[in-house]
Amino acid sequence: MIQKRLNFLFLVFFGSFAASLLAQSSDGHAAVEKSGFALVKPQPWSSPSQASPLKFTAYTDRSARGTPGAGYFVFRIANQKDRQIQVAQIVKVVTQPEVPNNISNQAECDLIKEAIADFRAVLNAHPIAKTFIDEMINPLSADVAKYESGQIKIDGEWKTKIEVSHQDKTTCETKLKKEFFGAKNPARFDMESNLYYIKLLEFSKGDPELSKRLAALKLEHQRLREQDENKETLSKLNDATLSPNDVDLVIRRLKALPNPDVGIRSILNQAKQAEVIVSQVKELRSIIEAKFDSLQSPVPDWSSDDRNKVQKLSQEFDEFKSSAPPAAIHVPMVTIKAIILFDQRLDGIVSAVQEHKYLEVNTTIATLVDPSSKIGVHTQQWVAWLLTFTTTQVAAFTKYRTAAVALQKEGKYEAALAKYQEALLVMPSPEVSAEMRLISTTQLPKKK
Repeated sequence: MIQKRLNFLFLVFFGSFAASLLAQSSDGHAAVEKSGFALVKPQPWSSPSQASPLKFTAYTDRSARGTPGAGYFVFRIANQKDRQIQVAQIVKVVTQPEVPNNISNQAECDLIKEAIADFRAVLNAHPIAKTFIDEMINPLSADVAKYESGQIKIDGEWKTKIEVSHQDKTTCETKLKKEFFGAKNPARFDMESNLYYIKLLEFSKGDPELSKRLAALKLEHQRLREQDENKETLSKLNDATLSPNDVDLVIRRLKALPNPDVGIRSILNQAKQAEVIVSQVKELRSIIEAKFDSLQSPVPDWSSDDRNKVQKLSQEFDEFKSSAPPAAIHVPMVTIKAIILFDQRLDGIVSAVQEHKYLEVNTTIATLVDPSSKIGVHTQQWVAWLLTFTTTQVAAFTKYRTAAVALQKEGKYEAALAKYQEALLVMPSPEVSAEMRLISTTQLPKKK
């Protein structure tokens, strides 16, 4: 409950301690450098009411996962000493809250109040911990009192609301001018949607001087925009950082031209081709993801129709690149390359899996780990699964082969042959087969 409401302040374990341990991220080796206190019972069977507080500066969770009440915690106490306590003896662990650096609205203050209330609930249940809990509550209560007195906490510093308001106006005006005049093209600066401009409009309702300055800035913006209307629209598309919305706006303006020249018609064709490619990528991603989502066998059914769709995408992509489109008209190149790579590698993976050539599959599938993340989560999960599976198979093969080699060195040729045979049952190996033939023809006694 406390973690959900104010997880940036502190961590408290409630109820069954074993159950709450599931929230821990400690690996059982690295100490968690947070101070606090633990309520510890004299014996595992003692009543929680008999628990007494133990102050610590850090702790290490070495509880046994999956076994309630098993394991122990190591608490660092005074003089840098460590104290080991069984999980079954621990009633609660409470860590020191971090006082927030910013309290600027009632909602943030209410979160602190709720945290204090939760601490008091712990205190009511365990009065013996009063000294420790009061130490945790006091800085929170002090911040609540300051906020309710009319102050605001910004980056750890308390200021009056008037000071903050004046500072906000100055900061917003400075940043607005910096963004406006520092823009690559001030004429296309979106003044109306700018957060600083919106805030300044609110501030200007009670500040005539600010209102005049905003009006002058808006007039300058309009003047620059009118100047820029005569610039070539096409030059915008040379900016690779142009947003999709701005690209769409330029394309719509080009489409609206009554007599577009050859260059503009070429740009419009490229934009249309990009839309087709994006649609193809979306369709193929859905197809691949669907195959891996419902996959019942180690490899998917990759049909000729699927391959044709990938081939069309590859052709469209090559044509698109060869047409040298402007930088702002682009397609999801990384995803396209990932889809094409999957299509190229899948046949080899399918045949290798069917022939139990797991080392070959393992090597190939490793090259698809990163590309799979560009296609979708189901594809990524399948690649991870197949990589793990083939790694396990290769390890099993290696285990049997290593055992066979050891037996062969000891002169236990029949046992070595049996182990080599077990290795071949995992996956084929010309080397292992050759070694078996050598043993059979040179080492085993010949039948009379």
